[in-house]
Amino acid sequence: MTPEGDRRPSPVEPLSVHTEPHPDGRVLTVRLGGEIDYASGGLLRERVISAAGQATPPRLVLDLDGVTFCDASGLGALVAIRNAVRTRHGDLVIARPPVLCRRILHCTGLDQHIHTTATLDCAITHLTR
Repeated sequence: MTPEGDRRPSPVEPLSVHTEPHPDGRVLTVRLGGEIDYASGGLLRERVISAAGQATPPRLVLDLDGVTFCDASGLGALVAIRNAVRTRHGDLVIARPPVLCRRILHCTGLDQHIHTTATLDCAITHLTR
């Protein structure tokens, strides 16, 4: 078999979105898994903005621990979520971003506009202080 024959595209991991309200009801955690890209960015935007819209003001943790890929469309979805939360005088924290996501957030300067933490506990503490 030639080297070209060994190059199969890796399977796409569909985006999973799971919401979990914090026991005190003041914070909503959204756990993401899979790829945040052109195909999934719109769904992510819709589901998270809809979920965040149920709290006033919205306090939202995006847990990126399960994210395996993020492209420019994914960044656009994160910015849209941040803007929607801010418009409602809420706050957004990104928790547990994988190395790829941390690097993208840093290189684009988004880490200066969206608070990022290494743990879920730190994210929740930031939002409930």
